Amino acid sequence: MKNPVIATKFGKVKGKVGTDYLGGKYYSFQGIPYAKAPIGNLRFKAPQKLEPWTEEFNATKEGPSCPSSHIFFMTYTGKEDNCLNLNVYIKQLPNSNSSPIPVMVWIHGGCFTTGSNSTDMYNPKFLMTENVIQVIINYRLGIFGFLCLEDENLGVTGNAGLKDQVMALEWVKENISSFGGDPNNVTIYGQSSGAASAHYLMLSPKTKGLFHKVIFQSGSVFSPWARGQRGAEEIMKYLGIKEDNDETILDILQKMSARKLVAAQSKLPELMLAGQHRYFGPIIEKPSEDAFLSEDPSKIIESGNYNKVPMIIGATSNEGIFYDMFKKLRKINLPFDCNMEVPFELNILPKTKSYEHLREKINKFYKLDEEIHNEKQCELKSDNLFIHGIHRTVNYHLNTNSQPIYYYMFSFHGDLNYSKKFATVKSPKSFFTCCYLSASFKHTLLKKTFGKIARNMSFHEISGSCHADDLGYLFDSIISIHVKPNSREDKMIKSMVKLWTNFAKYGNPTPQHLEEENEILWYPVDQKHHHFLDIGDKLIMKMNPFEARNKFWDEMYDMIENRI
Repeated sequence: MKNPVIATKFGKVKGKVGTDYLGGKYYSFQGIPYAKAPIGNLRFKAPQKLEPWTEEFNATKEGPSCPSSHIFFMTYTGKEDNCLNLNVYIKQLPNSNSSPIPVMVWIHGGCFTTGSNSTDMYNPKFLMTENVIQVIINYRLGIFGFLCLEDENLGVTGNAGLKDQVMALEWVKENISSFGGDPNNVTIYGQSSGAASAHYLMLSPKTKGLFHKVIFQSGSVFSPWARGQRGAEEIMKYLGIKEDNDETILDILQKMSARKLVAAQSKLPELMLAGQHRYFGPIIEKPSEDAFLSEDPSKIIESGNYNKVPMIIGATSNEGIFYDMFKKLRKINLPFDCNMEVPFELNILPKTKSYEHLREKINKFYKLDEEIHNEKQCELKSDNLFIHGIHRTVNYHLNTNSQPIYYYMFSFHGDLNYSKKFATVKSPKSFFTCCYLSASFKHTLLKKTFGKIARNMSFHEISGSCHADDLGYLFDSIISIHVKPNSREDKMIKSMVKLWTNFAKYGNPTPQHLEEENEILWYPVDQKHHHFLDIGDKLIMKMNPFEARNKFWDEMYDMIENRI
């Protein structure tokens, strides 16, 4: 078939044809720029509006990622020129008789420092079995997206990466109708820092009317790793440069190679600890007309002055297993230290009476002194990095958001739980190689052979689903092994896709008019009960996930707040 061409407001784009999970056809338009290249004196600053082009843009191949360390190999990847790009995937070409199609905009995770919109990680072939348009965006990461300087006249006020996301949503608003999409039915969704980004977008005054539903997978603004600081001084130290004048600092950093900046950033001691501030991440800006966010998130939610839209929010059943994967990828070999597990946002100084009291309570509740194995450590990591922040998010929004909030826990364990496999496999490199070869070979026998080797490798036993395990059932990737029809994994892919796309279409993951298709009715939380959907081998409605653990942390926060 001839390559499809669509005329956007910035110019024509040429795409290609793809094949979805069930063998159907869809159309792909990749690497489309949505803002000017953030190079030269635009580095670190808010994105600038794109200029239209006259030649047909070749959108048959992916654009570059933004400069960062590779999410698996930790090597330098990306480039700044045209890194502010997005991919659009549609089920059918638009025509004058077709109704506008719901749109889903994916924001990738990666600790605000790594990741991209590449099909290596986010191939949409599962989601494209449903008639929902998928848009997958890039945004600036690390120092490039979150540098903040005190001198406001320099225009480096922070949150450039989040402002990139706003401009991508503005592009969707202006252009998605050209692809047959409905600009008045847009769902933003993301996982980990992508989920936290979606939450920040929900609270920003800059995003009114740009989206109409949100999905938060394993992250929110109340995750301790979702808050950054003004890290210029620290990065200069690792670059070996002594300078305290903001104008000079900006000049030095804008002239420096992206590769050198990424190398310096990789040396910063960011260890995914609740007691540690992120060096480069979202911040509260000083009030101004251009500020993305200039007030504390909790105060914004309490005021009710934000984008009130239907929500899906949830976590995996054992998020904390991810810390083992994090350490393996970064070759970190540090002993567990309970002193770094007291959330920094509690604002308690180390070695004070309150700090020691809380640390002792944490030790006792999680029985850390009694158990050398990391099961309880994983529970603690799950709670103070992910679970309790999500619990607080639900509670905060229940008070001010009249729209439905659908809560879930992903507990399914299968062959596509790649994050847990990386965290627990005894030979990560061999596992990755076999998965990659299984995905790469077109010959069915070779696919199955390397997939079987990967499945039969030696793994450490630990219960629950890890942080990011849900991604394997929404997106295909370079490490996705062959899925057998009617297998547990096949059924979970179809369940996740149906729930997520139903929400995008109707604002309800199990709408009443599709009662015959629904495996179960997923109903939202209310003031008395946190109803949630346990997404496992069966879909089961339950109440109050992680109840005792969330209650413990609620009491700790109350105790510190009241200084008991």
